[in-house]
Amino acid sequence: MTNHKVCNITSSNHISGKKPVYKKVRSNVKLEDLPLDVLCTIVSKLPAKEVSRASVLSTNWRYICGICFYKLCFTGADGCCRDSFERDQYCQYMQRFIDHVYVVVQKCHAKLIEEFNVKFEFDTMLLDHLNNWVNFAVSSQTKSIAIYLCPINKRRTDVDRYVFPFHLLDSESKISHLQCIQLSFVSFRPPSEFRGFPSLRKLDFEFVDITMKDLDVILSNCCNLKWLSLVRCFLNCELKLDHLLSCLLHLKVVRCRVTRIELRVMKLVTFVYDGCFVPIVLNQDSKLDNAHIKFDEANFQDAVIALLNGIPSMQNLTLQITWQRLETQFPLNNIGKFSHLRVLQLLMGGTFEDVNKFPFSILRTAPFIEKLEIHYAGGDNSWFVKKGSGRKHLEHCEYNYLKIMYMTGYKGAIGQLEFLLHVVENAPALEVLTVEIACRLYGDRFSDIYMKINLAEQQHALSTVLCKSMLSSKVKLCVM
Repeated sequence: MTNHKVCNITSSNHISGKKPVYKKVRSNVKLEDLPLDVLCTIVSKLPAKEVSRASVLSTNWRYICGICFYKLCFTGADGCCRDSFERDQYCQYMQRFIDHVYVVVQKCHAKLIEEFNVKFEFDTMLLDHLNNWVNFAVSSQTKSIAIYLCPINKRRTDVDRYVFPFHLLDSESKISHLQCIQLSFVSFRPPSEFRGFPSLRKLDFEFVDITMKDLDVILSNCCNLKWLSLVRCFLNCELKLDHLLSCLLHLKVVRCRVTRIELRVMKLVTFVYDGCFVPIVLNQDSKLDNAHIKFDEANFQDAVIALLNGIPSMQNLTLQITWQRLETQFPLNNIGKFSHLRVLQLLMGGTFEDVNKFPFSILRTAPFIEKLEIHYAGGDNSWFVKKGSGRKHLEHCEYNYLKIMYMTGYKGAIGQLEFLLHVVENAPALEVLTVEIACRLYGDRFSDIYMKINLAEQQHALSTVLCKSMLSSKVKLCVM
């Protein structure tokens, strides 16, 4: 706020001929009294953090910050697609959508756009209009642009896509405000001389046509990127970057057909991967808070060793292997430890090749684990009831810090019971043990198909066995 000096001359001094006395007083003019367009210009120059602070100063400032930025979202009717229309009807429907967007855009001319989102079924009829809308958005200093274009034939991915118009980003003023880009079914091919988005914080791609070279061009020039999500962006090669992603906090790679992931990061907090079993190396000195890993098919022990070598600093790990293979012997010599791992969640799906094997190995590499969850998928587990798991062949291993254990999908199988007994006997600090009959992983469709004893009997039998074991009286036991 600006203070203006106002000169007041007292009447007594003026009459007596004495030197006038000047007093400084505050003017009643306030910053919010300026014209709205001037205020919007001032607000647009402020960083997002300062705008957020200004909005809590008063009701007036909250109103000013609210009306200076527009959030535009244009979405086609849910469930509406070309198959439900004749060609003429579909063209009329699309034209109404296009006209509506232009009406709103015209009303927002010369205004500041905070978000600009378009979600519609792609058609070549939209091509020029999309370019116009993107140009309008970046010219209006938008902070977030999202283009979700559904293909006409959703089963095909080799269809024509909208090509992101890099030629419209011809000045730094148009891209300097962009903080978030979200694209779906778009071709994203930056020119070799492109210098990136200097303010970009979030990059979210789904079914985007992009090469590793293109991705390298973008990421190497986004020094402030905090969020990177790649879903079904078929790279068909290594996802490897030599330069440091110093600000990246969240990374998601899902079904991208990568053969290896190797990145240099500093502050990564969350990592999500879903796809084939590939080497994953995240070079980071600090701890990784959360990792969610899903492999299609892998030897369980190989997956554990790969994670030990590539992401040893995880604190919370969720691991799922759809079709998993287990080995009886697991080499304990010359392997590392998950020394930071505190919470482990195992999602046990598929069918084991050998029922006498169980994934004890990962527990033995996590000496400081405090909470363990194991969720069994519903399915044919009748084999597990008849045969044992091989607990007697295990070497003694204590889980001195394990306090909470939670198992779902318990079928009364010998292997499951042996595992529970193994944990009870080797976890002196255990406080809570919860075993749930229902399957929480994929629903409970198979809960009672293969079990000949009823639920009450199964709960009673399990409780009896555990109470007769070395289970401490201090442990809270809950069988549901």
